[in-house]
Amino acid sequence: MVKKLTRNWKQVAWNGIRFKAPAKWEVAKIDARHMILEQEAEPVMEVKWGSVKGAFSHKTHLKRLVASQSRKLKGRIAQWFLPPPWERALRRYEASGFLWQSENGGGRGAILFCQSCRNATLIQFIGGGSAKDEKILLTVLKSFRDHCQDGGTLWSIFDIEAKLPEGLKLVRHRFEVGKYELVFGDGRQNIHLQRWAPAAAILGGHDLVWFSGTIPEFAAGRPRSLNFDETKAVEWSVSPAADWRRMTSRLKVKPSYFWYRLWHLEDKNRILSVRAESKRPLDFKQLKQICAGYDSL
Repeated sequence: MVKKLTRNWKQVAWNGIRFKAPAKWEVAKIDARHMILEQEAEPVMEVKWGSVKGAFSHKTHLKRLVASQSRKLKGRIAQWFLPPPWERALRRYEASGFLWQSENGGGRGAILFCQSCRNATLIQFIGGGSAKDEKILLTVLKSFRDHCQDGGTLWSIFDIEAKLPEGLKLVRHRFEVGKYELVFGDGRQNIHLQRWAPAAAILGGHDLVWFSGTIPEFAAGRPRSLNFDETKAVEWSVSPAADWRRMTSRLKVKPSYFWYRLWHLEDKNRILSVRAESKRPLDFKQLKQICAGYDSL
């Protein structure tokens, strides 16, 4: 896992990108490749990214990305030559800068292109122009990465963090009060990461076996209790029993192989789970590695 930051900073990692952000900055909007961070209900940073096919043009990408900005952030755009501190912070990328001004304020940012992974990224900061603000922005920019090099992808959003195999791609996500769910797939299987809070109120004195029975996706299982990293957990799996069922499982519309693990982080008042579904036999070693890399912050 990534080295823990000081209480004034946090790690934000989502769908291939990651960066340090002040702890006071909160994720206010999140899509597959778009994120807006706010402080005290005011936008302070926006990030958009995506892969590039063919030749890359900073000018073309700036027009394309800015055209899809939220109305709240739209304004008059002008090219901006990056100052030396920004150039040094972004030396890993082909970078160009821009400024914008609107009736509600202004901002500045950069368009980045990575030759290694061929990702293009728009990063813009809204408002802020003091020396203290500039130091914060440089820290954010210097920490920005748009791909991993160790075969894994880091996810760190709100109060959850996970390290997943690079081949698992985000299918959908849902963040609701009390429950988060991220779903990933690689063409062979789907992996669901879930988180519930506050655990004490949800459990109401019951154990995890009882709780698993309240979840429709888990209710049909027969969980067994175990300790996972000195944490109370339940685990169970389902697979076709007969040879002919295993042979025909790949032809079915719905998956036939399931694996679940659910555990209670008492010190953090959270319940986490990993659920896998596939038409083919599951890799239990990989699933346990995913569990080991999934935590609440």
